[in-house]
Formats: sequence, structure tokens, C-alpha cells
Amino acid sequence: MMTKILDGIKIIDFTQGHTGSYGTMLLADFGAEVIKIEDHTKGGDVLRGSFPKNERGSAYHSYMNRGKKSVCVDKTLKEGQTFIMKLIEKADVVCDSFAAGELEKYNIGYEAARKVNPEIIYASHTGFGKTGSLSSSAGCDLTSEALCGLMQVTGFPDGGPTAHGSRIADQFGGHFFAASIVMALMVKNETGKGQQIDVASADCMLTALEDCLAEAFMKGVTFHREGNGSRSIAPYDTFEVKDGIFSTAVSTNSQWEKFCKAMKMEEFIDDPRYNSNEARGENYYTENGRVGLRDIIADKFKDMTRQEIINLLAPWNIPSGPGLTVQDAFEDEHLNSRNMVLDVEDKTIGRIRMPGIPIKISGVDDRAVKSAPKLGEDTAKIAEEFGYDKNKLKEMSEKGVVMCERSDL
Repeated sequence: MMTKILDGIKIIDFTQGHTGSYGTMLLADFGAEVIKIEDHTKGGDVLRGSFPKNERGSAYHSYMNRGKKSVCVDKTLKEGQTFIMKLIEKADVVCDSFAAGELEKYNIGYEAARKVNPEIIYASHTGFGKTGSLSSSAGCDLTSEALCGLMQVTGFPDGGPTAHGSRIADQFGGHFFAASIVMALMVKNETGKGQQIDVASADCMLTALEDCLAEAFMKGVTFHREGNGSRSIAPYDTFEVKDGIFSTAVSTNSQWEKFCKAMKMEEFIDDPRYNSNEARGENYYTENGRVGLRDIIADKFKDMTRQEIINLLAPWNIPSGPGLTVQDAFEDEHLNSRNMVLDVEDKTIGRIRMPGIPIKISGVDDRAVKSAPKLGEDTAKIAEEFGYDKNKLKEMSEKGVVMCERSDL
């Protein structure tokens, strides 16, 4: 195996909660040294107390902060700010997830950072971004989903606007965040110049709306909630089958022909009600006494198992697969074969199962993930690397500027 791609990259990480933390976790997965700055006066990162957790710690925190280091310093104190700036002076990247103006209050924002390190990459991932009328507001995943319109198009037609089942805006934004930092590092490698990066979860989710946006722009109409179906692609849905839920998607007329042959439904191939995506969408639901395509397929599937349907559709290369619970997904043979389910020995809560690294690169070990740090675990070691001896560190600890593990003092 080659060394990790980002070996030698040092990141000072102010991200708190989910926003930004997933992005810096991905960078740590690929070898970056991510030094998490935590406020010990408030118990550290808010995720340390977040559910799901046990009496020893939070599984949520363990996943979002795996592979990172923890340094506890009070950024509100002048001596703490001096300590932080020493770290920034030697870093490649600074990351934060605070609303506009928050870090500037403590003289550790972008302008202060670039004065001590002109090549610094200063990357922010927030709910609403660092500019605009909402930039000073404390955005989060939910508010990002609401602002961009995602909630209005999520759910079933007879229900109200619905948030995604997971923190999708922060997760999706985290990928953009990590990618933007890698791109800025490439620029820095070529030119020696730093960058300021501003990623907003709401912006990222707006780009994910796909055909919802196209319909709004081109037709000037509101996109209506469709549940698991789609008016532009049909059948594109989930169905109840003999042993659970099954999903399938037929995107083209060629696939429709193959689907009909696989399911012994040849009489529908040239039927004018179903021989194009537009026609299938218009005649998908049962209404006005007319049986829709969805009910025809549902009746075909209901007495079959998921595997039986896969056996019929897979040879025709029709997108399809079982609808699993989260617990079942952790045990799924396919996901496990791709190292997407990892058992990690966490320093705080013990063995924990978590999702693996979704980016697969030849020559890079996609299983070598490390535990999240204990609170303040690396304060002493990092401080000593930057010239603070034990006496000074003990003095700072007694004044509450930093917090170290007791054994380090």
C-alpha cells in the first residue's frame, strides 16, 4: 500500500457538531493530521454529548471525528488566542463551521490567519455561508434543507414537507468541503498561494435538487412531492414484495423493453400508455377508474421475494435491489465486501461499528481508520511540538487556558 495521499498536511479544525466535521474526517481518513480545537469549558465538541451514546461516550462523535487529534484551548482568552495562532502559523489548512464574524471576535479569523501564514487555506463549512443576509445566523442541517426547497419536495403527496431521514445537507456539504480543500491544496502546491473557501450546506443541497429545479425554471410550476416515485422516470419506485421492500428504476425505453421481457410483461412494451417515459409517468397511478402502471407492477411483485426479482432483472442490467433496514445494511454482503462496514476500537466507548470510507482509490487502504480522540488527548504533545515546556503548560492549564490529560502534567 502507498502512504496516505494527504500525509504531511496539517489541518487546524474548529468545526463543531456535524457541519464540517464529516469533511475533515474524510481528510483524516486519507492521512491529513487534523487537530481538532475544542473548548473544554463547554465540554468539548457538542457531539461528545450527542445521541446515540452510552455511559462512556457518543457513537455519533466517534464516527464524525475518527482519526483526528484533540487540543483543548479557550479561544476567548488572549493567551489561548496566541496559542492558536502558533498552530495556524505552521498549518496548511484552517477549518471552521461558525457563522460569519464569530472567530473574528477572537482575532483568529481569516485575515488574522493570513498575516501569520500567507499561504494558509482557510475553509469554512456553515449552514448558510459566510456572505449573504443569513450569514450571521446559526444555520444547521434542518434549516439548510428548508431554505433550499428540499423539504418541499420530500415526502408523499398527501403529507407535509419532510426533512431527509439523515443529516443529508451537512453530509453532502461535507463532501464538497473536503473536495474544495484538496483543490485549494493543489493550487497552493502550484502557486504557493492560499485560499479562502466558503461552503454552505444550503448551497450544496440546492445543486442536488436536479429535475425539481429544471421543472421550476422551465415550466414555472411547483414540484409536487412524489414519495419514492418520479413523474419523469417510470417505473422508478419501491414496492412491497413477499419478504420486504424492493426498489427498481427504469430510465429509458430500451430498459422498459428489457424490464417487460424479464417480467413476462411483453404485452406492455408497445402499449401507447407505457411506450415512453412521458406516457408511463402520465399513466403511472390508478385514477378515474383506470388501473395505473404502478398497480400493475405491484401486483406482479407482491408474491415474489426480493431475490427472485433480482434473479430476473439482473441479467438484463435493470437497476434494482432490496430495501434494507439500517441494521440489515450493516450485515449486507455487498456493502461488507466493499469495506463499507468497519469495526473500530474507539478509545472512549470501545468497539463500534461505523460506515467505512466511500472513496475507493487503488493502492490506498480503505480499512485503516483510527479512533476519535479523547477530550484534550493531544494538547500536551502538540503544545510541546510548538515550544511550550511542561512548566508553562502546567501554568496555562491552571489558568484554564488549555486542558490536558492529568497524566501529561
